[in-house]
Amino acid sequence: MAQLCRHADEFAHFATEILIVSFADERRARLWLRETGTRFPLLLDPERRVYRTYGLERSVARSWTPRVIWYYLRHLIAGRRLGPIESDPHQLGGDFIIDTRDVIRFAHREWDPVDRPPVARLLEVLRRLRTDERPGPTP
Repeated sequence: MAQLCRHADEFAHFATEILIVSFADERRARLWLRETGTRFPLLLDPERRVYRTYGLERSVARSWTPRVIWYYLRHLIAGRRLGPIESDPHQLGGDFIIDTRDVIRFAHREWDPVDRPPVARLLEVLRRLRTDERPGPTP
């Protein structure tokens, strides 16, 4: 999320709205927004209807791969504080780009909790979509 926040101006350049979907309860969601300083709108989905609609899986095995454990160890070694796990650590998320006609133009469903597309990839998709939408020469 921090990456998206750092590039908010670039996303705005493409008239992109970023929406965060969380299954957390309202108290935890507000706390997370305050702790992270995230200013994007947040949709609470405690029943995980959006997660199911977009095919986002829940996996115990993939939530604790060596790569995920190493990610958290690196954060601890760097002196970062990790908060307690208060919700479902096995629910996997994703990143989607949906156009104004509700067509999914990009879908990245996490393989594990640290599997996120680079911001550069998201911006590349938006750049390509903008180019594709420009009217071509008339015959």
